[in-house]
Amino acid sequence: MRIIFTFLIAVVLHFSGSASELYIRVNASGEYFASVSTQTHYNANNIFKFSDLPGGIATIQVFNRMTNAILYNGSLSLKNNERIVAQIDGFGQLTIIQRVQIQELNWYTTIANTDGYPNNPYPNPTNPYPGNQAGNAEVFQKFMTSLKNESIDGNKLTMAKSFVKSNSLSADQIAQISRQLSFDSNRLEFAKYAYDYCFDKSNYFLLKDTFSFSSNYNNLLKYIESK
Repeated sequence: MRIIFTFLIAVVLHFSGSASELYIRVNASGEYFASVSTQTHYNANNIFKFSDLPGGIATIQVFNRMTNAILYNGSLSLKNNERIVAQIDGFGQLTIIQRVQIQELNWYTTIANTDGYPNNPYPNPTNPYPGNQAGNAEVFQKFMTSLKNESIDGNKLTMAKSFVKSNSLSADQIAQISRQLSFDSNRLEFAKYAYDYCFDKSNYFLLKDTFSFSSNYNNLLKYIESK
């Protein structure tokens, strides 16, 4: 019995230690299914997370929920313990936004290795837009200027939701937007809404300091735990 138990533990550790993740956002009108290897997901927000993927070639297929028309049919290479964040546009073009190595702390928590790989050829997670960092920063700053010029908090909330729905944002950028809202109730509503559009959810703790009352941050944590 002890031998069998030890063998099972070894098998679990082997597979959990080499599990990779793939985040895909479909930036196109309509609703889609996404399939990677043996997993198929549907999300009305068109943001998909695939976990426990083996290293190697991952086959990806994205198709329209209503028409079954294929938007993307291709593959990419996953390293063991790697997280890839990618986006597919309306023309079926896949763009890799971020590649980072991940480390499993325990069976329910993984963290991104911000040091990256040796001689890291990939972008640092704090700069997840290779080749387009200046453009993305410029768009974000223009939006922030527009947001600051709006005086009505309800209008700010509407603007913030619209912007985050159309752009891949980091937790830090979401926190910056949240700080422009005057009321904790609106900050909480926005933080919950923006969570699905955040590509580095492991950094969502950055929103803690945006709330005036800790109870609202605790409410956000409960919401995230329920996802």
